[in-house]
Amino acid sequence: MRVQTLTRFAFLTPILIVAILAAGCANRAATAPVPGQLNNYDAFAYRVLADAQAALNAFRADVTSGKVAETSTIKTYFNQASSDYNIAEAAYTAWHAAGGSGSTTALAAQISKVETDIATLAGGAQ
Repeated sequence: MRVQTLTRFAFLTPILIVAILAAGCANRAATAPVPGQLNNYDAFAYRVLADAQAALNAFRADVTSGKVAETSTIKTYFNQASSDYNIAEAAYTAWHAAGGSGSTTALAAQISKVETDIATLAGGAQ
């Protein structure tokens, strides 16, 4: 079981590093345009949320397959991360639908919370 947990952690580590480092690069140009992007921040937010969704889906699959044991702590962390992801995704969708008008402060805070939740989830799976 320890090897499976370490394997799971090894899988999530690169995703978490990319997500966390991407938060510090919010003002840099995206390397490749996202279809329909409004600006660089839009592409950044889209990519971070897509990566977060992929990490949550992969984690759910690992729990379902038995690669990661589902403990009450893991379930709590996962539920919090999923809830915060849904809030961030709704905030992004509303911001994007409004043409990117308005402040990105609330959206950035939600994205940061999701990144923190996923890091906590990965740490709890150790």
